[in-house]
Amino acid sequence: MIYFGLSVTTILGLCVALSISQRLKIVEALGLAFLMGIGIQTFLMVCMDWVGIRLTATSALTCSGLVIAGLCVSLYFRWASVKEWLRYVSAFTRPKISWLWVLALLAIAVVVVMNVAKTMYYPTFDTDSVRGFNLIGKVVAHDGTLKNCGLYTDANYAEMRGSVSTMTYMPLTQLAYTYVYLLGAATSKIINALLFISFTLVFYGLMSRFATHTLAAIATFLTLITPEMLGFSSMSGVNVIHAFYASLGIIFFATWYYKKIPSLLWIAACMLMLNSWSRTEGIVFIGAAGCVFLWYSIKTKQYKTLLLLAGCGLLPIIFWNVFLKVNHMEGVQSVVAKLFWDGEKVSIIMKEMWILFKSNTFYGITFVAFIIVLASNGWMIFKKYDQVVTLILIGLSWLFYTILIYQVDYIWDSLENVMRYSYKRFLFSFVPLLWFYIASSHNVKWLFDKVDAFLFPLKKQA
Repeated sequence: MIYFGLSVTTILGLCVALSISQRLKIVEALGLAFLMGIGIQTFLMVCMDWVGIRLTATSALTCSGLVIAGLCVSLYFRWASVKEWLRYVSAFTRPKISWLWVLALLAIAVVVVMNVAKTMYYPTFDTDSVRGFNLIGKVVAHDGTLKNCGLYTDANYAEMRGSVSTMTYMPLTQLAYTYVYLLGAATSKIINALLFISFTLVFYGLMSRFATHTLAAIATFLTLITPEMLGFSSMSGVNVIHAFYASLGIIFFATWYYKKIPSLLWIAACMLMLNSWSRTEGIVFIGAAGCVFLWYSIKTKQYKTLLLLAGCGLLPIIFWNVFLKVNHMEGVQSVVAKLFWDGEKVSIIMKEMWILFKSNTFYGITFVAFIIVLASNGWMIFKKYDQVVTLILIGLSWLFYTILIYQVDYIWDSLENVMRYSYKRFLFSFVPLLWFYIASSHNVKWLFDKVDAFLFPLKKQA
């Protein structure tokens, strides 16, 4: 049952992806299939629960099957679009095979296999999951409902309804775990394993649009082996899952901007929606993309698209908060709505931020490599605007999140601990973005063009 259910979810995501864009590479489409499928599956489960349909394997699969059937009918009447995608992928040029590229792919394969083995072998043990995400997944699967689940209605579990209760967390991760438990899984961590594989495929596919396959493989490998992120990817938490959606949403947005492929803008919108469906703070990435698209809309006078994208980006947060309010599940507001100045708070944030940025233990060489490449590429940035939009997206996302951290009233923990744990884990979302910038920057691409030219010397004319 579990393999069938996960296959249905993957087909659901693939149908959605191909309905939106016919300019996806095969690896991108395969990776997006589960990333989008499980996100849409959890959204459908909330809708079912809201209208009173009990969450079971049968009801979840039936709902997904009906959506797939509708999408297949749509694709049938748009068969020209399907043929366009088939022509696009058939025009794929096989990469030049070199030992460096093969070694990089083998290294990626080793990391993925080892990570999946570790993820599936060890049971859930981290605190946030034992008393939060994984626990909610189990209880909702048992009770068949989220809004009336025992954790939130039984007086014995009053702590689950506090101001920092996991009850109010965006539901993608918890309901993804619920879904596999409904299918009879012994562990929810198969979700983490499949998402890790899916992210690897999509990130490599996107990188290969901007760089040689050798450079794309190396950038993917260096992203995957980021120490703290790799360690957390095998746990049952939300941080790395959110990082996958957030980073890919921004990278798809940048790809749309640079490559001028309209349909990729809507893929980016879907990923950014799922980013906020997995974590409320994901709104900072929507805000960053929104600022860039606002400037683009003013420049091109595409205001209708701007409004539509803004609505799509905010939809998950609005939908979830309405669901919570209607079902009397809302928690205490911890964000200070008005602007204020607290010099001591700013000082702590800057101090703790610097400790995180310079730590090789947490992020490996990511931040060091980014600074070096940024400095070496300075001339191209100011003269040719090389990857300026990517830098703006990264900078705005970081700035908005830092402001959000500043505006929160920490009644449950110290600001130092929030920076050392929550802020540290949120930075996982920036690791793929920084490596995307590094590998797509002018000087690095120039260097690897030389490497490829050395590995594949042109034959002299006779």
